[in-house]
Amino acid sequence: MSKILIVDDEPSILESLEMFFSEKGHLVSLAGDGRTALGQLDSGGQDIVVLDVRLPDINGLDILARIQNRTAPPKVIMITAYQDMHTTIEAMKRGAFDYIHKPLDAEELEQSVDKALQVLAVDSQTPFTGEPAGDGLHPGVIVGQSRPMLEIFKIIGLLCQNQASVLIQGETGTGKELIARSIHRNSLFADEPFVTLDCSAVVENLMESELFGHEKGAFTGAVQAKPGRIELAGRGTLFLDEIGELPLALQGKLLGFLERREYYRVGGRVPLASHCRIIAATNRDLTAMAKDGRFKEDLYYRLKVVTINAPPLRERRSDIHLLADHFLGKINRELGTAVTKVQEGVIQRLAVHPWTGNVRELANVLVEAVVRARGRVILLDDVEDILALNHAAPEGLNGFSLPNVEREHIRFTLERLGWNRTRASRALGISMPTLRSKIRKYQLAPAE
Repeated sequence: MSKILIVDDEPSILESLEMFFSEKGHLVSLAGDGRTALGQLDSGGQDIVVLDVRLPDINGLDILARIQNRTAPPKVIMITAYQDMHTTIEAMKRGAFDYIHKPLDAEELEQSVDKALQVLAVDSQTPFTGEPAGDGLHPGVIVGQSRPMLEIFKIIGLLCQNQASVLIQGETGTGKELIARSIHRNSLFADEPFVTLDCSAVVENLMESELFGHEKGAFTGAVQAKPGRIELAGRGTLFLDEIGELPLALQGKLLGFLERREYYRVGGRVPLASHCRIIAATNRDLTAMAKDGRFKEDLYYRLKVVTINAPPLRERRSDIHLLADHFLGKINRELGTAVTKVQEGVIQRLAVHPWTGNVRELANVLVEAVVRARGRVILLDDVEDILALNHAAPEGLNGFSLPNVEREHIRFTLERLGWNRTRASRALGISMPTLRSKIRKYQLAPAE
């Protein structure tokens, strides 16, 4: 039997809610003002407090704040006749479980009470998961114990003693940059810079300058000399993301650099030397692109001295529980939350999702689940809602080939967001130039 305290200065509301919840089997106590409510709370034992915002003596939001400062506080459902934005935001900010407007809908209030009791029950029955806030592993750690990940760890270990070029292949969201950073962090030149260049995010006529740098007066607007990413990397690592988007003309110049370890700034006449490691990453089929003449074959083989295939999440499902623990700890640290439990069945549900967005999608789902959580625990119902509404698998997939999955996932996301490309690029976790490139590549267009 649960204990509910109802706090309101309207006798008719107190009477009707007492009758309603008593008939449902709850033990109900009443308070007509803030001081009476605080006195009853001091005696303890309440599971739920239904609290009016406007009381004759103490503001309901102040009572809410006092309740939240208690050890193991009850869940507080705020009720109000005043439907203003500020009060709603402030109530949720101070820790209210829910916020319901008058005139009260008995069914809506009952659903809120039932969910609050469910959270309390799950919280008391569920063991802790995730890392405690402020604790945990190195922020660049790669989480996994599956066979594909163990093979990657071995390769990273072998790369520690040399500066060999590396090509990382894998779908969007599989953690290619994380692998590149791990290679650098474990190398002989870990103290040197790790410099990134997203080949899809820079317009073509500026790409050469970004990569190699330029001299003063090399072109209109070059008011001073500027070092390129190769120069900035020193003896460290230059990570070229989306290498498949690099223009053909620049592919030749990059090949020349890899062969001779010399390059020229744009407008420069003196060759510069660099011994940085080049790590390239792509979600495209460079073998097919090389055969079609869209990617220089010699550059392809120069880059793939060592090849790492980052597995999609659906091929390492046994790692999902480890990833969930890791991400919960990371999210708690970054958001200042304390969601350390997941209801039974959540991990099993996550394990059967298609994860077309891979590890990045899993992380986004967990962020949303943490934000939705009304306590320390993630509920299975909330996860189901998130997966159904925001991260549903696209329908109509013609098999699970990478191009088909990627095309349908992008189309699905664009349509769901009304073809708002800014929101779609954020949801997909890719840059706007990359999204535009993929829209052209897959010939996507809004429905007539």
